[in-house]
Amino acid sequence: MKKILTFAAVAFVTVQSMAQVQQGLVKTIGRPNKPGVVLADVMIRVRGLVNSVISSPDGSFRVSAPNKKDGDDIVIISVQKRGYELKDKELIGRKLVFSSQVPIEMVMIDLRQLAADKERIEKKAYEVAEKNYQKKKEEIENQIKNNEISAENYRQQLQTLQANYEKYISLIGDMAERYARTDYDKLDSIDYKINLCIENGELDKADSLIHTVFDPETVLERNRSAKAEIQQRIAFAQSVIDKANADKEAIKRDKEYAERIIQLCDRLYKEYLIVEDYQKAIDCLNKSLEIKTIIYGKENEKTKETINKIDSLKNNSL
Repeated sequence: MKKILTFAAVAFVTVQSMAQVQQGLVKTIGRPNKPGVVLADVMIRVRGLVNSVISSPDGSFRVSAPNKKDGDDIVIISVQKRGYELKDKELIGRKLVFSSQVPIEMVMIDLRQLAADKERIEKKAYEVAEKNYQKKKEEIENQIKNNEISAENYRQQLQTLQANYEKYISLIGDMAERYARTDYDKLDSIDYKINLCIENGELDKADSLIHTVFDPETVLERNRSAKAEIQQRIAFAQSVIDKANADKEAIKRDKEYAERIIQLCDRLYKEYLIVEDYQKAIDCLNKSLEIKTIIYGKENEKTKETINKIDSLKNNSL
């Protein structure tokens, strides 16, 4: 009997330990015809823990946090490896959802590769700019030489040509920086087209695509990798919320637990908005509303605020 109890106790401790481990993976960005690779020996520090964790040869890492539960916050305060930098610098200090099921993926950039890519794309862009400038200038000069345009028109065309050339040159540094930092492994089709334009030195075309389709500050960051991460967070958060909603008595007994689930609902609601799934966003707010009604009451301001959000979202999605 004692052996059975000991085995059960060990099994329980093992399950508890598994539930208190956040797993993750570190990789490099992918380039054209050169997929990203896993990255070892990356030092990762998490708020509240004294020691750093280090990624293994397969790029994986494990953060043991005895006081964490699924759905709690986890904050990464440092990710370091000599010669590399984190692609998403906003990851540092951001509140992430602690999960024993969904790993955190970190993408890093080789600084030598970054410099080489920027130099290559800038050189290509300057070559294209100079070639196009000289070609267009020769066409204008031939027109004035053959009396096809007036002297005034000639000056106007030269001024326009110079202005366009200077605009193109001004784009090179920014475009090269964006291109060099883009993870090619999981780009959306539109982002891939933009990057090919940059790769070919067609910066005017790339700039046009960016401004007509997306916000120029975020276009090259909107890739499938980010969307896949959102979907993973959604799936995990949804499972936690569903479990909590099924246990109404636990919500009534433990207000702190209930408020943590409300926070998770609110985060999940925002994730659904990002992927434009408005019905699920509404469903998530309804779950939050149900919990708020239980612990705060129908007339509470927090409860009313959620009702207003639901009504507003319903009207906007019609």
